[in-house]
Amino acid sequence: MLICVVVSKFDFNKFGLILSKYSYKVKTNDILAGIIIAVESNYALVDLGLEKVCFLPFDEISISTISDPSDLLKLNYIGEFLILDMNNNSNRIIVSIKGVQSIYLWNRLRQIDFANLTIYAKFERNLIKGKLINFNGLFFFVLNIHIPKYYQRVNNKNLFIPFKFLEIKDSFHIGHVSSKLAIFNKINKNLVIGPIYLGTVISIKYFGVFVNILGINCLLHISEILKKNIQTENLSSLYKRGDQINLKIISKDIERGRISVALSS
Repeated sequence: MLICVVVSKFDFNKFGLILSKYSYKVKTNDILAGIIIAVESNYALVDLGLEKVCFLPFDEISISTISDPSDLLKLNYIGEFLILDMNNNSNRIIVSIKGVQSIYLWNRLRQIDFANLTIYAKFERNLIKGKLINFNGLFFFVLNIHIPKYYQRVNNKNLFIPFKFLEIKDSFHIGHVSSKLAIFNKINKNLVIGPIYLGTVISIKYFGVFVNILGINCLLHISEILKKNIQTENLSSLYKRGDQINLKIISKDIERGRISVALSS
């Protein structure tokens, strides 16, 4: 049932005439100025000066979570609206305020140096191979392999953790991020080539042993182990989880967040 209806105080039809004059066809992803002329139970009606009244679903009001749409939806509210869909079959035009906000936020964020940027964001929801994170209303994807196991087990949506950007696709407004790389960049300054560190064995693979040093996982490759004249390639017979061994760093790959170590003399 219609809650209330008012007539626009502005003649947006003039805007429609201008569009017709220049033979401009409004299309999906256009951003147009409009005014809210009515609010119903789960959507608002918007006048964009077109032949058809547009529909603004409540879930397209804001990138932020809101408890009461009436806090933002006011009659005669004038703003910018993104055209999400022009469905000829249902004779409806669907618009979004959230889409406009996302575009402006993305453009603002795009001006920042992504390569050297660390953001703090929180998990929004789980996906099949990773999670969506929420950064000031923008959503980015992080694979599970780029999330420390501790954070994979945490379900606290209010927990902010660091992320580094791995890939940006401007045309689709998609960003892939890594928490492991962000944590690595934060801690790796404490790990330098030369000194001897005490590492803890966390997993044993056929190609080497992963050890944890100051919170960062490092690889002790099998070739470094065999250099010590050990006559076996069965690493499980040499190490077990929890063992502590003295190591030295031999190389650091900052871009991929990897550190290689060798047994200390």
